[in-house]
Amino acid sequence: MQPLAEKALLEVEKGELTIIPERFEKIYNHWLTNIKDWCISRQLWWGHRIPVWYIVGKDCEEEYIVARSAEEALMKARDKYGKDVEVYQDPDVLDTWFSSALWPFSTLGWPDLLAEDFERFYPTTMLETGHDILFFWVARMVMMGIKFTGTVPFSYVYLHGLIRDSQGRKMSKTLGNVIDPLDTIKEFGTDALRFTLALGTSGQDLNLSTERLTANKAFTNKLWNAGKFVLQVLRNRDNVSSWQNIEACKPTPERIQRHTIL
Repeated sequence: MQPLAEKALLEVEKGELTIIPERFEKIYNHWLTNIKDWCISRQLWWGHRIPVWYIVGKDCEEEYIVARSAEEALMKARDKYGKDVEVYQDPDVLDTWFSSALWPFSTLGWPDLLAEDFERFYPTTMLETGHDILFFWVARMVMMGIKFTGTVPFSYVYLHGLIRDSQGRKMSKTLGNVIDPLDTIKEFGTDALRFTLALGTSGQDLNLSTERLTANKAFTNKLWNAGKFVLQVLRNRDNVSSWQNIEACKPTPERIQRHTIL
């Protein structure tokens, strides 16, 4: 992992990759500077099969062959153990993050570097994702992108916060604290939910509670009523002089400054 990590660190250092908000660069740099072996975990039902073959009748912990194909593995085994040797491939697949790391370019026709989609869309400009998988997924995409294409897969990484429950816990089926947005919309309305989520800042987690939704439902209702009132009392568009009077009252920087001083 060390050679892959060093190149991924260099891209941020050179400014070829920008992480937003900037404070998350520390997490990215810390993880890659202290890189560990890539453990195989969180396996998929369908994934990239581990390219390791074992020898029939031999201890698989001690005797194994790494190859690009079954034919290559058999050839290596025959050279080492004789012509009558039999091999079988490890049935497991590489983990979720391995397949995900290949996503930026494997979906565009790679390994054909002349594929139309690859030439047009790789590298892309921005990746937007949650801050919690910066080192699980984003860093791995950067490492694999550089390794297999020679180019960082995106120029910017924009990290959003997580929506947590009222106690600040991550939502999960195990805890039973998942909030269904459709149920929330039925109870509080779409505007209240959107406004509540919009209050979150870049990279900052948001605790979603019924109290917050209730307050924002009342606020958006006031905005709605204020908007209806304004539309009712506005002059007809054909009344040019009235609209000129309204335009004359429009706030300007000079007026705002004068009222602030007063």
